[in-house]
Amino acid sequence: MLGRTLTAAARVRARLGSASPPREELIARHAAGRSFVDVGCMWTVHGALCFAAEDAGAASVTGVDVMGATDRFRAEVARRDSKVRFVQGDLHDPATVAAVGPHDVVWCSGVLYHAPHPLLTLQRLRELTAGTLLLATETVAETPGRRGTLVIAPGPEEHPNAEPARGPDEGYGPWYWGISPSALRTMLALAGFAVDEEHRTPFHVTVVAH
Repeated sequence: MLGRTLTAAARVRARLGSASPPREELIARHAAGRSFVDVGCMWTVHGALCFAAEDAGAASVTGVDVMGATDRFRAEVARRDSKVRFVQGDLHDPATVAAVGPHDVVWCSGVLYHAPHPLLTLQRLRELTAGTLLLATETVAETPGRRGTLVIAPGPEEHPNAEPARGPDEGYGPWYWGISPSALRTMLALAGFAVDEEHRTPFHVTVVAH
């Protein structure tokens, strides 16, 4: 029985397609010579992907986050004499979208499932995207017989790392949604995106869209 289970798991992984390429590699492939923005650039990464885009030869780089610039980010800007521009604001606020402005390449990772209104989040990303969207998000498995499923406030049974939301006043910290890959594709289409590439692992999807 164990052997059959492991074989079945391997077949599932094969159907899921290729794992996501390293994020720096993906950014380097698209950012050179183009304007680049990282939406959600601070939490745990301290602007690292903004600097990766700058190293890749991006024409200009912007980072935006609802949280303020960290000391580590500011120190790295000073160390590099970096030209990265930082905008503090909420992506869902039209004033923030106006302050950031359209960019050729938009990177957004680990944000969508923390947003109470993910379709609005994608619509705001569409307003920023002049060319290419690089979107990475945690996902849940497809529901047998029902594609396009979103799980509200997912728990460990849907995703091993999920932290269920406990109320509407918690901001963007909790996991509001467990998003299946087919639901993600549908929402991207509704927001005006067409998917060019999809890199999947059991609980993660990275898409390249235009």
